[in-house]
Amino acid sequence: MKSSLYGAGAEYALHSLLVLSARAEPVSVKDLATFQALPERFLAKILTRLEKAGLVRASEGVRGGFVLARPPERIAVHDVLAAVDPDRTLFECAEIRRHCALFGAAPPGWSVTGICRIHLFMQEAERALQQFLASKTLADLGREFERKAPEQFLRDAESWFQLRRSERAAGKRRTAGARSAKRGPGVKLNSKK
Repeated sequence: MKSSLYGAGAEYALHSLLVLSARAEPVSVKDLATFQALPERFLAKILTRLEKAGLVRASEGVRGGFVLARPPERIAVHDVLAAVDPDRTLFECAEIRRHCALFGAAPPGWSVTGICRIHLFMQEAERALQQFLASKTLADLGREFERKAPEQFLRDAESWFQLRRSERAAGKRRTAGARSAKRGPGVKLNSKK
């Protein structure tokens, strides 16, 4: 069974941020989850982490949702991954060099002096990976996606989000109208004496 350094949360976050980068208006968690067939509760937790990291902003209300907190050119992939999956490392050294059968209870100094060569090698690999992830932005990913996706898909996606937003707003207006009709004329909510 394969194991990955970054989990599903990293993938969900990057895909969701690509959706947000293509829109100026806020997108609800429900719409983001529905559009991508993702679990809404899990996505909400991810977006909360991204908000705490300053990568997205949230607004409330029927037209509320999430927007990017800064331009996609200023959101490094590394920052997204660090927000969603903090403290991930490529390698965890268990210092097994101390436990060779030939050493018995007292490993010789040469075997344990300094950093483990394997650990050092893996730290160098991790630094290279982190530098690469820091050099790539959400805008870079967006350009790659736009090169691959047909223009019709991009238009259809925009229309889908616009329709969802309009339906939410219309539903809110219908709900407010129904409450008003139940109160009758001259009755105000939150009236102060």
